[in-house]
Amino acid sequence: MLLPTSYFPNIEYFTYLLRHQEIQICLNEIFPKQTFRNRCVILNANGLQSLSIPVERELGHETRTCDIRISYAEDWRKIHLRSIESAYRRTPYYEYYISALESILLKNHVRLVDLNFELLEFLADKVGLSCRLHVSDTAEKISREMNELVNTKTQSAFKGKAYLQTFTERYGFQNNLSILDLLFNEGPNSICILEEGKF
Repeated sequence: MLLPTSYFPNIEYFTYLLRHQEIQICLNEIFPKQTFRNRCVILNANGLQSLSIPVERELGHETRTCDIRISYAEDWRKIHLRSIESAYRRTPYYEYYISALESILLKNHVRLVDLNFELLEFLADKVGLSCRLHVSDTAEKISREMNELVNTKTQSAFKGKAYLQTFTERYGFQNNLSILDLLFNEGPNSICILEEGKF
């Protein structure tokens, strides 16, 4: 299966990883704006929060995903880590995963795809997935369905199994957040929740 890169992907994305043994992350596409390739959504005390990595496009709108560079002009990593801590420090499994995640984020990755891939490998392992992940510079295009998976402007029909979230009493269950939400709240049980997701 060929998937676009994604930053702390949503639960639907991980459900695809669960259901396929071989996953290729596409590097050869033209990088589109405003997608989950460089952003994710978490849930904090104020509701949904979008975290975005600032990027640089050397060739403007014609820049391929593999050539997208991370911008460090602002300290986005500090903002993201503080936001994640604020949202999840009281969850049952936060302390089990945050140090390793922080170590990955604080590396000075040059390319977005390298950061995303390292995070994806770590998260897939912690969730308990057995799929094999590869990067691919194939000329094959990502399917429309898979592009919709990381489109911030489309409402997915995916329905994840409900689990207890930190702010459930305030906001009710929030579907299809970043995998961080599931992992910090459910830990090793995350894979059982993924198994019950419905497209």
